Amino acid sequence: MDAAAVAETTHFGENPALSILENSGVARSSYREAAGGGQAAPTLSGRIAQWFDDRPQMPYLIPFFAYVALMAPGGMFGHAFGLDWEALWKQYHPLIYAMENLLAAFFLWAFWNHYTRIRWTHLPLGVIVGLFGTLLWIGIEYFDQHIGFSKVPDPATFYNPDVMLPVAWHRWAYLAIRVAFPSLVVPFMEELFFRDFLMRALVRGARFQDVPVGTFTWFSFIGMALAFGVNHAAQWPEGIAYGLLMGALLVRTKSLGACIVAHGVTNCTLYLYVIYSGDWQFM
Repeated sequence: MDAAAVAETTHFGENPALSILENSGVARSSYREAAGGGQAAPTLSGRIAQWFDDRPQMPYLIPFFAYVALMAPGGMFGHAFGLDWEALWKQYHPLIYAMENLLAAFFLWAFWNHYTRIRWTHLPLGVIVGLFGTLLWIGIEYFDQHIGFSKVPDPATFYNPDVMLPVAWHRWAYLAIRVAFPSLVVPFMEELFFRDFLMRALVRGARFQDVPVGTFTWFSFIGMALAFGVNHAAQWPEGIAYGLLMGALLVRTKSLGACIVAHGVTNCTLYLYVIYSGDWQFM
């Protein structure tokens, strides 16, 4: 009988050498279990990573709501707790704005491996759509004010750096971060939240990861745009229109990267327009 035949007909219990190896393995396993070492205890970082793996929506929610939480008190709290929150918001606005963006950027970096891998395709189209988005945003707001659909806001409610920051380098430093963060941080945060997460969650709820990026349903498409509009408060009409524009770009290209580029171009050119025109309602 050749070696192959022996191998096919021999069982662990009939081969003394294999029997010893098997028994020694069982003995080692029993020893580890008895010593409490059957499996290495997970590290703290491992347990945290597993917690987020089990809750895939959290890496999308945390950066967005951390950003909103720092921004909200100035407009929502009024005179709660005996404080003038709007006055405090204006006084410390440059610091608050920098903090909320740095916090969002930190969370985006910390959770980066939990996000859907971004496709960086159709970027020239993203630039074109972004420029169109700037015209769309400005045009809708001016049109709404012209027909009386929305009121021309009181300039006293704006944060006007020409008034609030009399020192020239303070003013230019503020304007620099006011352009940089919306161009570099906010597009990642909002596109990941609204177009990557929410648009898919409105298709399949907690199992949104089963849905390919850019999947179209009327409910998810309109729902995402409405949520994006609400997120922009008084400028909700242009927010809804811009949400539809970004949604259409994503459905057409399946490229979240194109949406991020478009969003960055829109924010950058919009805020450069604000600095040039002095129309602070858009900032």
